[in-house]
Order: sequence, then C-alpha cells, then structure tokens
Amino acid sequence: MLAYPFFLWLVGDIGEIRLAEISLKQALLQRRTVRDFSDAAVPVQALERLLWAAQGVTGPDGNRTAPSAHAVHPLRLYVQVGRVTGLDQGLYEVGADDHVLRLLHGRDLRPSLAGAAIDEQPWIRQAACIVVICADMVTPGRAFADQRPLGRRGARYVYLEAGAAAQNLQLQAVAEGLGCVGVGGFNDEATADVLELGIPLEPVMQLCIGYPAETD
Repeated sequence: MLAYPFFLWLVGDIGEIRLAEISLKQALLQRRTVRDFSDAAVPVQALERLLWAAQGVTGPDGNRTAPSAHAVHPLRLYVQVGRVTGLDQGLYEVGADDHVLRLLHGRDLRPSLAGAAIDEQPWIRQAACIVVICADMVTPGRAFADQRPLGRRGARYVYLEAGAAAQNLQLQAVAEGLGCVGVGGFNDEATADVLELGIPLEPVMQLCIGYPAETD
C-alpha cells in the first residue's frame, strides 16, 4: 500500500492550508453544477485543498471544516483518481486523522461506478477524479438511539454532515476553477461492492470533479 502526504500545514501549531483568494460571496454566486469535463488533469495540490475543505481538521481538539453532531465524525473519504498530476491512477483512502492519501489499488473504478449509477450518468466516467463520501452508519445510530424518530435520527445527522462537507468541497472547486457535480443516484449495495467497503461503511454521495469542457 502506497501512502502520499495529504496536506502541508504552513502556519502555527495547527497550521493553515493556503487557499485561493476568492470571497465566499463570489464562490456562492459562481457555483454551478458541471457535468461535462475536459481531458485536463487536476493538480494534486488542488485535490488536497478540496479534501481539506470537505473534512480538514481545524483545531487541536479535532474540529473539522464540516460540523458533526456530538463530534462523532462518521464520514470517510475515498478518491478515485483518473487524471491527477502527482498521483497514480487508482482508488485512495483519505486518512481521517493523519491526512494521508493511501493507495488501495491501481484500478480505474469509474466505469464500474457509472455502471452502479441510476440511469446513464456519463460524467462519472468522464471526471478527472471522484471523491466518494462514505459514512459509518452504525456509530451515529447508537449515539442517537434515544432521539426520535427512534432508529433514524443518527442517519439524518449523517446526511446533514455529508451535505455540509459536499458544499464545502463544491465551493472550493469554484475557487480552483474546477467543475463539480454531486451524484446521489446510485445503487448503494452495488457501489459499496465496487469500492469494497466493509461494515459499517456505506456510500453516501459521489462528487465528480474536473476542469469544465470548453463550450462554444
């Protein structure tokens, strides 16, 4: 298993990752769903910033860029790399605490992920890389078992957290000049099989990323 450094902390005890100079207002105004990507490769530094925006650690107590109910932090990120400069093609696991990209294998799972999607979604095959947000669905269920609706509150918190992480990533993609489309329409079991996820992890959302294709 190969491991790649994830973030470069630059300043202070916690440090800061250097982000593009763009205001939140600009990012919100410019955010659009992009479903058509060019063949250009995404720089690894840009991918690192996207991942930091989604789940970066922002304090010594483990706080992150996306809020988590009771700080359970059930999300886990995986990246299917197709065209990222500085990274080999393959599926990577993003370390939740050590900020390392670990290469699980060198296969291109984009066609298989597209095959597990609901209806035809060609942008899954076309994307330079795909960030897959997965989650431990068991721990939150236990943590919030006494909250109504009983047995379902924990899952609701997971989906809220995943949405926050996805929006963070999409806004950072705007700052990077990248396009992004969120994919929620997929067969859960088939997608979990493609990614070889083990219990308690389940796929929640895919974010297809790349430079937008040129339009006339």
